Amino acid sequence: MDVSLHAHDTTRRTLTDGRSTGLAPHEGYLAFLAGRDGHLTFECRQLSTRETFFEDLTSDPVRAAGTVNRQAYLRNAGRRRPEHGLDARTLWLLATAKANNAERFAVGLADLFGHVTEESDPIRMHVQLQEVYHTRLLAQVVHMFDLPVRAQAPPLMARALVKYLLAAPVAWQLPVTGMAEMVGCVLFRALRDRGLALFADDPPVVTRIRRLYDEIIGDEISHVGYIAAQMGPRGRRLTRTLFRLFSVRLALQLPEVGLLFDRAELRRIFHASFSLDEMATHFPRLAYVAAPI
Repeated sequence: MDVSLHAHDTTRRTLTDGRSTGLAPHEGYLAFLAGRDGHLTFECRQLSTRETFFEDLTSDPVRAAGTVNRQAYLRNAGRRRPEHGLDARTLWLLATAKANNAERFAVGLADLFGHVTEESDPIRMHVQLQEVYHTRLLAQVVHMFDLPVRAQAPPLMARALVKYLLAAPVAWQLPVTGMAEMVGCVLFRALRDRGLALFADDPPVVTRIRRLYDEIIGDEISHVGYIAAQMGPRGRRLTRTLFRLFSVRLALQLPEVGLLFDRAELRRIFHASFSLDEMATHFPRLAYVAAPI
């Protein structure tokens, strides 16, 4: 089934803020997705603009000029916890390879149990497929270093969270899903910035890291805004509280993150003021804020 989203006349310009378009949040986000994702073909699990994006990457390949510890990466790619003494570049590549395991796991279970079908709301279908593309984007980062990405189940806490979200009523899902997406915004931004610093001596790699990670961060910001638009003030307060209480713990489900960033740095990163509007200004054309959190 092809799903075409036709943008409203007032939204032909770049959309970043649902409150500035004069459209309802649902309509505004649909209009934004028309330009962001293009046509959705659900049975093929494809978004046309995203496919064009990957075709562009293929036509302009980037290979890292410097060396990384390939054997250390391969030894640890399937380990739940990395061995001691890994260098920062190897830890960052492992974290990048594993960062979307929970989302991949969630998408697989949702497909298995028929939570998203051809009859689902178009926005839900887009969000589902965006998570699939996130896995491909992160794999592209790792492939620049001629390294593989192995699919594996996420840690216990992440698996439990996914199963809860698939089983709970929608009203109970939203604050927890919003919290998880907020964690994604902050974690992917932190990983992106650390990658830019670690490979600063290889400008083509830095440019490609930024491009690939920015695609993911723009989606995560948009997801938070759309979830916020579905909740009232009480739900948003609960989401922010959950984020404050559990964000660092959820990020540490990736042990590599705990080795790349010390605890004080993680607390600073995750406990800083979370402004969706401010984040969106750094990702023009990639993020849409349907409502603040």
